Amino acid sequence: MLRSPLPDLPPAARTVLHWAWRSLLVVLAFGLTSRLALWLPGGSPALAAVWPPTGIALAVLLRWGTPYVPAVVLANLVVAWGAGAKPWAALGIALGSTGGAWLAARWMARAGFNRRLEQRRDLGLLIGAGAGAGTLLSAANGAIWLAASGRITGLDLPIVWFQWWVSETLGLLLTGVPLLCFGARSWSRAFAGRHRYTTLGLLLGSLAAAGLGMVGPAWLGTGALAWWVLPPVLLCWLAMRSGLALASGGVLALAAGLLLATGAGIGPFAAGMASAPVNSPPILLWAYLTALLGLVLLPHVLIGELARLEERWQLALDGSDLGVADWDLRTGDGFTSPRWRALMDDPGGTQTNTIERWLARVHPDERATLRSALASVDSPQGSGLRHEARVRVRDGWCWFDVHVIVIERDADGAPQRVVASLSDIGARRSAEDRQQLSSNLFMHLHEGLLITDAEFRVIDANPTYSQITGVPREELLGTVPSLLKPAAPDPISRQQQASLWAALRSTGNWVGELVERRRGGEPCALHVTVSTVHGPDGALRYHVIVVSDVTEQRLQRERLERQANFDELTRLPNRARLSQLLADAMVSTDREGYLMAVCYLDLDHFKAINERFGHQAGDRLLAELALRLRTALRARGTVWSDVAARLGGDEFALLLRAGTVEEARAAVERVLRVVSQPITIAPDVDPIAVTASVGATIYPLDSSDADTLLRHADHAMYGAKQSGRNGYLFFDTEHSRRAEERVIAIGRVQDALDRNELTLYFQPKVDLKRGVVLGFEALLRWNHPEHGLVPPAQFLPLIEHTGLSARIGDHVLAKALDQLDAWTTAGLDLTVSVNISARHLQEPDFAQRLAELLARHARPLGPKLELEVLETAALTDIGFTSSLLERCARLGVRWALDDFGTGYSTLTYLKRLPVQVLKIDRSFVLNMLTDAQDRAIVEGVISLARTFDCIAVAEGVESPAQARMLLDMGCEVGQGAGIASPMPASDVAGWVREWRGLFALSATAGGAVGTPVAPVTRSQGLE
Repeated sequence: MLRSPLPDLPPAARTVLHWAWRSLLVVLAFGLTSRLALWLPGGSPALAAVWPPTGIALAVLLRWGTPYVPAVVLANLVVAWGAGAKPWAALGIALGSTGGAWLAARWMARAGFNRRLEQRRDLGLLIGAGAGAGTLLSAANGAIWLAASGRITGLDLPIVWFQWWVSETLGLLLTGVPLLCFGARSWSRAFAGRHRYTTLGLLLGSLAAAGLGMVGPAWLGTGALAWWVLPPVLLCWLAMRSGLALASGGVLALAAGLLLATGAGIGPFAAGMASAPVNSPPILLWAYLTALLGLVLLPHVLIGELARLEERWQLALDGSDLGVADWDLRTGDGFTSPRWRALMDDPGGTQTNTIERWLARVHPDERATLRSALASVDSPQGSGLRHEARVRVRDGWCWFDVHVIVIERDADGAPQRVVASLSDIGARRSAEDRQQLSSNLFMHLHEGLLITDAEFRVIDANPTYSQITGVPREELLGTVPSLLKPAAPDPISRQQQASLWAALRSTGNWVGELVERRRGGEPCALHVTVSTVHGPDGALRYHVIVVSDVTEQRLQRERLERQANFDELTRLPNRARLSQLLADAMVSTDREGYLMAVCYLDLDHFKAINERFGHQAGDRLLAELALRLRTALRARGTVWSDVAARLGGDEFALLLRAGTVEEARAAVERVLRVVSQPITIAPDVDPIAVTASVGATIYPLDSSDADTLLRHADHAMYGAKQSGRNGYLFFDTEHSRRAEERVIAIGRVQDALDRNELTLYFQPKVDLKRGVVLGFEALLRWNHPEHGLVPPAQFLPLIEHTGLSARIGDHVLAKALDQLDAWTTAGLDLTVSVNISARHLQEPDFAQRLAELLARHARPLGPKLELEVLETAALTDIGFTSSLLERCARLGVRWALDDFGTGYSTLTYLKRLPVQVLKIDRSFVLNMLTDAQDRAIVEGVISLARTFDCIAVAEGVESPAQARMLLDMGCEVGQGAGIASPMPASDVAGWVREWRGLFALSATAGGAVGTPVAPVTRSQGLE
């Protein structure tokens, strides 16, 4: 393609310029080739031996397309006008010549013409469309216009038309073929590698031989004609070896030389034309050129046809997955197809290029069979052996279908040429093996297997199925199995059938159990699996039914279920079954709005009956009682029914429906009457009367879970036993609720201890006379995350009689000692008193735990620790308490009797207790200003303290007047809200530094002495 000299133009302009350059090239080509044609004698296109422009026009229209029709018309017009035709005749000739070429190109393009001319069809299209249509039309048109213009006469019209047609046909073939075939591929094929030297030799040899043929007559005479035989042979060889493009180009060059030489009067054809009549056709020249074209075109087409046939043969082999080998046993040569080499894993073809090498790879078991087929002399020629053989490929044996044919044998019958074909049948052999395995499994499977068509008609059945059902296979074929027929009228079978069809429609599979009858009529339980099998088109093809006889397993399962859910002696539901029945009954009760009495029944004195009459009599009694309980139960259709169950021993449970609580009581009384009827337990023993105790709770009034309902009924039954037996008692849900709330509250206190929510507040004890702070009493508080600071009176009574009381006591002691140690380190000379509960004091290891808590600190804190115990707690066991207090006193700890005067202590008990402090109860101090009796009690306690060498401490000091009276009575130590309320440990140091005495504070406060202060209750301390 010519490149545009103006590459920067727009695409449209570049396209137009490209077309213009090509069109100019066409006009120039027409002009040059027409001059060559007109060089021959006659000087007219009608007399030219060859007309190349026709071939150029066809090639241009086939390769470049219809847009170049104007260029061809213009080129033909220029040539015709230049040849001397009148303008209108030249235009007619140009249009006719172009029309013939365009018609031929259009025809060939629509017929799928291939420019490589490798098939007879393409050569036929070229000759038929070009020579048979295009050139005929062009020649007839030209001859007619020449006659119309007066250039020729009517008598010359046939001969002119014939010469014109022949010259255009030769021009079309000589010029058009090389222009159509030429391309980069043909050029590279002709001159690839060392192949180029042969191509050049053949091409130059043919031209040289033609040159010698033209100049040879001058010294060889007629003998020079022999050289004209050599160019066709060499060009034919060139066409077969290097392709049509170069060979046809050689023919064109040779033809051009001949035409030029002949026009110049040189060569054998020039002499013949000189001696021939005027305007006679150059028959010899046409014949020679036609022979040249035929010897080039025909071998090329035949080679193309052979290549195409070989390609089809190879495609057929590849499509059939066949590998082919051809072995010549005489020469040892062998041919193997690409598929053979691929199947044998022999890319180079060297490992199986001989029959012996290939037989060496055949399995020994099949090798002898193949050799015998080769050695068989009696077999006719062309017959062969088809055999399945194993051949080693890589590291394994692969199965192949081998077909060996002896093509040729010598006179003695020995094979001389052998052809073998093989195909891989590994997949088929595997499929056959799987099919054989499936067949064996089908016949020997322990489960029954049934295969039906889409309409459930039996196609096949294995022996196990016939053995299970008792129906022979021959009777089953073509019938619908009974287990898939419409269900029996019972609801269970109908439900199973409905489930089966629904599952097959939705998922195509169903698994379940069906009850079937054998051939003899006895029932059997079958575990059935039904599956659908679809074809490649997705349509339903088969049903596969697998059955297992589970009759024994089902009977065993039912026996186990009875053993697991029912009592063997009484045939009543056992405890496990009762749980499910109770859960179902609770759901039904919630749904229907009834009440349900959950009863726990226990026989009275059943052990005595067993010991007196024996266990067998006891069992008969229980069985009879179970029968009576069943008769006492009620039912309302299928909606609900009362339930009786045996829990174990002589204990039974009842679930009785009722509309009201009174109806439930009446039902329980009815059960007790039934139970109390005399029972004969032995033939020789008079009937005996037994009684029972029943505990019951009402659901949903008691909205507990199932286990809790039974437990509540059991508690109520024990209450009935304690009330004298032979009666019933209903569970008190309110009392139970309060007990549960108390348990929850105790658990919350436990959590508070674990989470370090319990803290200490401290209330000072002071010397009223001197105004000196002596120490502090540790008081427990709960720093609740939701309710804030909670006093001990709201949670300590809950744990007073539990082990948690001692744990909290240890916690308070440990925290108080830690704080005492911290104050001592800070330079404060203070004591700390801690209240000890009665439960804490009675712990066996109290003294040991106290010693361990004191030992945690390096300082001797025992003399600064005062333990307060209530008077009532100290006098519970005076001996134990006295001993414990003495052991603790040896640790340096002082003891104080708290709330002294409120208990029942005697002077003897007081004398035995090693206490150092008596604390006067706040109730006496509070009213001593107005109540003479309280004042007398306070004076008595102070006098006793003095007598027993104890310190008297007054609690509840709330005013200076009370403090003044206590000093007058001889009590110098006091504590109370009038002095200070309990405070956190962080406030103690500052308060001690600012304390100046009760009376000084009263004076500075601006208030009158004796101003009353709000009382503080005893709940502020740990007591």
